Amino acid sequence: MRSERTAPFLPGILAAILLVAAGCGRAPEPGAVAAVASTHTVLPLRHARTFTVEEGAGYRVVTLRASIVSWGAAAGGQEQTARLILVPREATLPALPPDLAGAPIIRTPVRRVAVNYTSHEAMLNVLGVADRLVAVGGTFSYDDAIHARVKSGELAQVGYGWHSPPVMDALVAARPEVFLMALGDISHAESIPRLQALGIPVVPMFVEAEPTCLGRTEYVRLVGLLTGREAEAEHFVAEVDSEYARLKALAATQPRQRLLWAWPGAGDKWAVTVRNADAHQIHDAHAELLLGESDDLRRDNFSWLSTEALLRQGTEADVWVSGDPHSKAYPDERVLRRFKAWREGRVFAVTGRQKRERDAYEIYEIGILRPDYLLGDIIKALHPELRPEPFRYLEPVRTVASSP
Repeated sequence: MRSERTAPFLPGILAAILLVAAGCGRAPEPGAVAAVASTHTVLPLRHARTFTVEEGAGYRVVTLRASIVSWGAAAGGQEQTARLILVPREATLPALPPDLAGAPIIRTPVRRVAVNYTSHEAMLNVLGVADRLVAVGGTFSYDDAIHARVKSGELAQVGYGWHSPPVMDALVAARPEVFLMALGDISHAESIPRLQALGIPVVPMFVEAEPTCLGRTEYVRLVGLLTGREAEAEHFVAEVDSEYARLKALAATQPRQRLLWAWPGAGDKWAVTVRNADAHQIHDAHAELLLGESDDLRRDNFSWLSTEALLRQGTEADVWVSGDPHSKAYPDERVLRRFKAWREGRVFAVTGRQKRERDAYEIYEIGILRPDYLLGDIIKALHPELRPEPFRYLEPVRTVASSP
């Protein structure tokens, strides 16, 4: 479930910045797409919808396409598109078709990688190439080895993508061969043409824009292409797919229960999961998501609702996930007692596997790549008899039913 705390959306920035920065201008016209498809072989992907990979003669074309959605808000401007050319490090640069002129070229496997998101660190870790990191967002790494490298000064700190654009001087000094860049706001795209003019290819990582959680996992395959770890990436994705499918089938054997995923924000507002990838994961646990809405990939996975709206539609939830690592306890127990889950002691918070002293949480690193971990927790909350394993990320919240 998303947790980023980003700056407010700035509507005046042109969405075309990212397109031009990626060397592709506007999204190709239908005819251009058909022309490329006729000369390239498309590599099959299981779940990803925000990137494609095509095989050419001596090169690969990676196309990334998504809307940039600020935290808790909606996308601004048009859908963003970037195209990148991957060429083996020792190969002669092949002749490229005219429609690829100006697209950034990345020699693979890359040996020096910069990232600005903790889940990107996890991707390198699962592929066994975290030693190629030269820059990360900051000191919030859950992984102890990466955290130690940051604290020692071995890794540069370029700022996290959910807060701000990268720190240019630190990034340039780190001399990465590629920068895996999360964009928490469209305004961050202004840094892309500057970086690419300085010889740093940028890969926009639209992980959070994937319509399903398994699509997020498949970004490991993209990083595998960049780092020469394609077989390892394929093995990892297949393992996650298999375990996720097993858990989903297990949940489907049980009666459907009602689940509310809402945690208190500032004032009289609640952040309520209602759509997109996070909602699909709840459905995969064979639960009815209270207050659920139709998918809209130009909006975040949650909406801000009032206490009144929550009381009107959410009190009959059998299970309630009422907090994340950054949320605060709701102060009025009179309101809480109106919820069935609170009275029956079936309230949980996403507070497991954390290192609060450095604001680090496993769920935002490997947890993004292993949605089967959280799916297993949700199933255990709904049907504890199915899952003897301990919770990984969810933890019971003390309520009136659980008090002595």
